[in-house]
Amino acid sequence: MKFRCIHCGFWVKTLFVQYSPGNIRLMKCDNCNAVVDDYIECENMILLIDLILHKQKAYRHLLYNMLNRETVNIEGLLWKSTFVFLLLDACRMLILSRNEEEWGLSRSLFSSVWGCGKMLMAVFFENFMFLCVLLLTTRIMLNTYFEVTR
Repeated sequence: MKFRCIHCGFWVKTLFVQYSPGNIRLMKCDNCNAVVDDYIECENMILLIDLILHKQKAYRHLLYNMLNRETVNIEGLLWKSTFVFLLLDACRMLILSRNEEEWGLSRSLFSSVWGCGKMLMAVFFENFMFLCVLLLTTRIMLNTYFEVTR
């Protein structure tokens, strides 16, 4: 597997050489003569903080050198994150809707299940419509941009 330098994006074969357990030497990039990936020695919390601060090197480390396409099931991860997003959006909608009559929430179990089902369908429909409008406008804008540049 090939890795990339987090500074210039140049392809490298290895990120480090391990002499003994706990004794490693970080490799230098042939292109920019900097250490290929500084985040190998860092803890995950430092990486998380740098990701929150939107540092490009942290994102490059995560995408190029940490996630392995052979071992990570990208499609399963996408479906799980979509499900969690829709569930969290439904919880947000439930918390923000102060009117109990709007969703039909009451004391009976059937009414509660019916209200939650209505809410989940509303969340799914809203997100679906948002993505459709976003993709449609992106396609229209890109088509007009490419027609203008031609």
